[in-house]
Amino acid sequence: MKSHANAKINLIIILTIAIIIISIILSPFNSVTAARNVNLYQKAQQAQSEFLKKLEPLVNIDSGTGYAEGITKVEDIVIEHLKLIGAQIETTKATTGVGRNIIATIQGTGKSKKNILLLAHSDTVFKEKTAAERPFKIVDGKAKGPGVMDDKGGIILGIEALKILKEINFNNFGKISFLINPDEEKGSRGSRELIKQIAKQHDYALVLEFGSPQDKVTSWRKGIGNYGFEVKGKAAHAGAEPEKGCNALLEAAHQTLQMKNLANPSKQTTVNFTLFQAGERANIIPDTAKVQADVRVLEAVEFDRLERDFTKISQNKLLPCTQIKVVAERGRPPFAPNSKTDALVKKAQAIYKEIQLNLGVEGSGGGTDGNYAAAVGTATLDALGPVGGGAHSSSEYIDLERIAPRIYLLTKLIMDLGA
Repeated sequence: MKSHANAKINLIIILTIAIIIISIILSPFNSVTAARNVNLYQKAQQAQSEFLKKLEPLVNIDSGTGYAEGITKVEDIVIEHLKLIGAQIETTKATTGVGRNIIATIQGTGKSKKNILLLAHSDTVFKEKTAAERPFKIVDGKAKGPGVMDDKGGIILGIEALKILKEINFNNFGKISFLINPDEEKGSRGSRELIKQIAKQHDYALVLEFGSPQDKVTSWRKGIGNYGFEVKGKAAHAGAEPEKGCNALLEAAHQTLQMKNLANPSKQTTVNFTLFQAGERANIIPDTAKVQADVRVLEAVEFDRLERDFTKISQNKLLPCTQIKVVAERGRPPFAPNSKTDALVKKAQAIYKEIQLNLGVEGSGGGTDGNYAAAVGTATLDALGPVGGGAHSSSEYIDLERIAPRIYLLTKLIMDLGA
């Protein structure tokens, strides 16, 4: 009986040891991976203080789109940071407006030859003297200041990730390009063609726009258009002989009401009339009027459909004496949902799981330079910059608790994609 009991005990011990060994082998955090990830996350945590140190002087420089002096100062600082991590620097002047496109390149030695593009921008939406009125500060676990999150924090986060890669001697990629443009907040009119050209040369585009307060990345964005019409009428004295005039304002109002229902909710197409300009003086029948609508589409064919509808409907006039010209200006193309981006989302979420965090995903009606990269077929993931809120407002902030996780996420994502 005693020997039988001992045999049972020995069997239990053997089975227990076997289970422990199998669990170690199958664990995603085996000794090699865990050591590497722990080291990487420690570096990301250590980088947070340097991130904030580099960020403060950038935020304290006004660099609203079109403000050459401020944008140049920001560009010069950023270029020096990039040179210190061994990047080769090329600059090209924006084709319209002011500022330079900075193209920083780091050559790798990876057998896969995967090329990775980082995108960020040096301009903000804020006017001159805003930085003096609201300088960089840290309060209640938040870093605040004009452009702190959109997109100066994105620039510095990219630099810190590249710095870590250099420190750990990771070069298992074809090349990494970091493109920073000076006019994103005005549709990247002077840099969009360059963005598309460079995106075509890369396998992946990682956009360092801010992540939402709920810590999400963005997997699709709508395209943007400015649609509307211009009305030509005839001026006359509003009191003495109004019958001799042709009221462009009335015709514009009529056309606006006719076109107000051109949105298509089933396709997520929105049409919102936002600008109405007519008349110069109260005692003159207005001879011109201009109306503009903000158009957002998730399918490019909707741009075509709206242009046809605007043209067709405008032929139904209230006042035959008027002339109407339809305006259809297309800005950023749609960054539609796609399988390439979905695959990047899954990779990013798996990386966040390594540090016991959940990464959300969302779409947005707002456009970024990621729209241009996705439009040329490059696998694109957006909102990989710092987490925060209050974009384009006096309450703009970065969540300090999410700086290190986002540095880790970007660094590890580059590593996984490069390999």
